[in-house]
Amino acid sequence: MKDNRQKRFEYLKANKAYLSEREKQEYYELLQELKGFQAFEEEYVADMEEERTASESSSFESRSRARRSAGAKPALVSARQGRKKKETQNVADYETEEVPKKPKKKKSWLKRIFFVLLALLLVMVGFFIYGYQRGISREGGAIKAEQFHGAENADGSVNILLLGADQRPGQSSGVAHSDSIMVLNIGRSGKMQLVSFMRDTLVNIPGVGDASQGPNMKLNAAFTIGEQNENQGAELVRQTLQQNFGINAKYYAVVDFSSFATVIDSLFPGGVQIDAKFSTINGQKFDEVPVPDDLAETEGMAPNDRKLSAEEAAALGYPDGGGIFMMIKQGPQRMDGRTLLNYARFRHDDQGDFGRVQRQQQVLETLTSKVKNPLTLFTGASALGTARAVTMTNLPNTFLLTKVLPAMFGGVETTTIPDDNDWQAAYDMYGGSGLLIDMNKYSAKAKDILGQ
Repeated sequence: MKDNRQKRFEYLKANKAYLSEREKQEYYELLQELKGFQAFEEEYVADMEEERTASESSSFESRSRARRSAGAKPALVSARQGRKKKETQNVADYETEEVPKKPKKKKSWLKRIFFVLLALLLVMVGFFIYGYQRGISREGGAIKAEQFHGAENADGSVNILLLGADQRPGQSSGVAHSDSIMVLNIGRSGKMQLVSFMRDTLVNIPGVGDASQGPNMKLNAAFTIGEQNENQGAELVRQTLQQNFGINAKYYAVVDFSSFATVIDSLFPGGVQIDAKFSTINGQKFDEVPVPDDLAETEGMAPNDRKLSAEEAAALGYPDGGGIFMMIKQGPQRMDGRTLLNYARFRHDDQGDFGRVQRQQQVLETLTSKVKNPLTLFTGASALGTARAVTMTNLPNTFLLTKVLPAMFGGVETTTIPDDNDWQAAYDMYGGSGLLIDMNKYSAKAKDILGQ
């Protein structure tokens, strides 16, 4: 596959002067993937400067021809008339060429800026379409959105419900749980506000159980119950958050295992630099932690995967038996999409689900900081297109390009509900362990950050 991409790159490079806009986008993506970011940056900037110089040269020649044509004299005029016309022409030339009027110069610069911005927007749209088609090809068709009845906040800001489903390849959505539950706010401040809700938090799910007995269901069960009821998982999570915390969401996005890895690899072909942090496991610190690799079954074993027996896994601190594990070291390293997924999902250290939430927030903050580089406007637009294609969502494409992508440059502030250890151990209506929290306290906190 890599040889084919190399051949394609060499063909596009040999015919660079004759490429269409879409082929140019493909060329720059292959350039970054095969040659590295620095080579991409240098060549892209050089190409843009060459096009600007050629445009200015063409404009100068056009003005010169126009002045020569305007300076031509009729063949039959008197000497006096000729002198007057010459003097008049000299004055006009002096006024228009040597002392240009400032408003015209300003207008010229504004016009140039407008066309540059327009060109950038068109290129971004092109990259978005390219990424979208790539995602459609991978998934074998467009993913159909579910019904969702959300609304924007009274202050005009928008909340997006983000769900990470623990759905393995081949599983139906009816047996999947919402592995991560987040709400992203855009518009209330200069930065995006992200609130993560711990999945074992006990809540009342609309239409399930007896609400008079108090919170008696885990929050992540809402997605499964909704999916089993005519594929309304995201909608039931929205209703549950609204009933218990008083917040709403206008849009939603559900990402499963393989979709997450695909999006990360599209945005960062060379991987993501991140500082891996794990807590102790059964009180013991490990330099290398065994993390379950759920994609091994369908995509094969990764280079850092190991097949461990139950005894070997227990010796390394993993309590739930053997299987295929990805061995992830503590500390700074570069992760591809699959490794980053496994890292963000791990919850078997001594911090449990709270540690997983922290890792998920760390991953999101790292990804947001990476796209602040202006040159990632293009690869970012392409990755957003891929994300749109492989993610079940009702987000409009225009909102992604005009609101979500620009908001990434402002950074993100994260909050977890509840705070670490600010809960009581309790049980849901089926006898499963959960977290009982001060709902009045955290409802007020959620509304303060996310609006209502």
